[in-house]
Amino acid sequence: MATDNSAAPPLFSIRWIASAGPLTKLGLWAAGVAAVAAVIQLAATLAGVEFWVLDKSAGAGVLIVVGLSLLLGMLAIESRPMAEYGLVVERDWLRHVGRGVALGLGAYAAFIFWAWLAGTAHYTAVPLTPTRIGKTLLAALSAGPIAATQQIIFAGYLVSILRERHSRAVAVVVPALLFAAVAAAGKLGTPLAAPSFVGMFLLATLLGLWRLRTGTIAFSTGVLTGCIIARKLLSKTEQLWLAPDSEHAWWFCPYRDPRLGVGMWSLLGIGIVWAAYDLARHGERRAQPDAAADAAFKRVLPFSNLLSFTPLDRWAALLWQARFRVGLKYTPRLAVTLIASALNTLISLPERLLCPLLLRRDPPDPVFIVGMPRSGTTHLHNLLALDPQFRSPRNYEVFNPHGFLTGWSTTACLAPVLSWRRPMDSMQMTVMSAQEEEFALAAMGSPSPYWGFEFPREIARHDAYWQPEGFAAAEERRWARHYKLFLRKITCFRRRTPLLKNPANTGRVAMLRRHFPRAKFIHIVRHPHDVYRSNQRLASHGLVVFQLQDPHPADNYATRCLENYRALMDSYYNATDDLPSGGAVDVRYEDVVQDPLRAIRAAYSALGMEVTPEFERRLQAYVESVSGYRKNRFANLDADERAEVDGAMAPYLQQWGYDQPRRAAA
Repeated sequence: MATDNSAAPPLFSIRWIASAGPLTKLGLWAAGVAAVAAVIQLAATLAGVEFWVLDKSAGAGVLIVVGLSLLLGMLAIESRPMAEYGLVVERDWLRHVGRGVALGLGAYAAFIFWAWLAGTAHYTAVPLTPTRIGKTLLAALSAGPIAATQQIIFAGYLVSILRERHSRAVAVVVPALLFAAVAAAGKLGTPLAAPSFVGMFLLATLLGLWRLRTGTIAFSTGVLTGCIIARKLLSKTEQLWLAPDSEHAWWFCPYRDPRLGVGMWSLLGIGIVWAAYDLARHGERRAQPDAAADAAFKRVLPFSNLLSFTPLDRWAALLWQARFRVGLKYTPRLAVTLIASALNTLISLPERLLCPLLLRRDPPDPVFIVGMPRSGTTHLHNLLALDPQFRSPRNYEVFNPHGFLTGWSTTACLAPVLSWRRPMDSMQMTVMSAQEEEFALAAMGSPSPYWGFEFPREIARHDAYWQPEGFAAAEERRWARHYKLFLRKITCFRRRTPLLKNPANTGRVAMLRRHFPRAKFIHIVRHPHDVYRSNQRLASHGLVVFQLQDPHPADNYATRCLENYRALMDSYYNATDDLPSGGAVDVRYEDVVQDPLRAIRAAYSALGMEVTPEFERRLQAYVESVSGYRKNRFANLDADERAEVDGAMAPYLQQWGYDQPRRAAA
């Protein structure tokens, strides 16, 4: 980061990459993918593992993960609305995807039927065994994620950045060439390379044109999904034999692959001409995000569960506790979660067993950042985490607490999920972002109110753990054991003071003081009107990415918000009332936003801490880097809501200086 606001940015600073030209960005992305792939290939070769990064199965999967991770990192750098890349959920997104799937599946099936009429395809009568059916269904289910990933990269990001400064032809053709090159790379040196390149280029060109015409990747993703499903059904069931030596094989299926035939190329060519004409006639469309559709999409997204790496035994216990009541629409999310959990349970088992035996030295007692959820704890955490004296948990550590020291493969799997924006406030996340350790404690087996996000019908059971009184003696001992083990792990290579941000700790200060007697507490407060509005947004747009059940309409996170808010504040002030000077301090969010350095200096002074020159330099650079961040704007509270909040929080409105009439903040 730059040390001087007036200085020119270094060559490879974030600002330089964000302002670079589209071809430069494309080159950086491609070079990054190639470099990471080369390192992976070298590591596999040195380890004696039989792996080829250009292989169409395992290698292709690795390239997709690497490419998507780097792309999401570049999206994070640019900090632009996702609608500009076509990565947005509109009101009719499901209908567009469905139409695309129907078109892709129908066109592919019609082409195969044509081949059958021409005598190139023959029915085989191969028995459909349960194993064969299972493999076919699994392959078909994978079509959507594969298609979406490819379209995010090629039709979403690459088409969009090239369209900024270049013609439609360049914006579509260049990503299509890259897509075709990647698809054909594993066939180099074989007769399949050239026809594979041609077929994939034509397909990617058609999808790119549709992306510009529709404004999103929904329709193009559906088309590609339908094509993949049809191809998987054909290859896995083996019900049809495509004869490569038949009279018309060159047209329908050379090398038994319809994508390599002149007939499929002709069909794609006709589609390209039609799509280009339609685009020229009607022009490009800009997508319009829809909040309700976005929330509905997040509710069923199967890859969004950040607690997926929780050990399988913990998941089994929680499902048993919930009596396996999982909503039907959440079964894909549960399936993905349990698969990820099972794999990570095996991978992380040695670390899970050995670390409690090997790591025995505790770090200094932490500095805890507490506050009601949506009070600004994350912003303050990001600022204070720049202080070199502190060590904050990172995303990859928090979401894989049992395996982050040795499980680099699972960390790579987290990258595409975490290189994104938080659904409730659009704040950027990466695998290295500072994160609250409550997720780690929950994953390690401690009681946590955050499990109520997964099982909202069990919220009464899990909400008890916002307060010390909710913990039985054995549960508190387990919680403290897990807490100290996690802190030993994140500080095992360098012993620094942990800086921990955790809203769930706001009501548990009495417990924290029993186990960390020299800890310090920074409590951030925000106008209760804004906190209430933001928590309602969290309930509708944030927690839906976790849940495996629909919340009860009358008893859920949103309806409990004010009750929990008041209880947390009462508990916090009761627990800190007898702390000596320098043990705790209140910070107002509005002061931190207006003048971060001044607010932090005041907080440090109250705690007997010093703002070092290095911390100040980092702080100024960070504040400059996020200067373009735009907070979400929500509807103002109505009169009844304001009265309800004011009644519940009356003592604290006055204590925090919010008792004057105000215009509702954005």
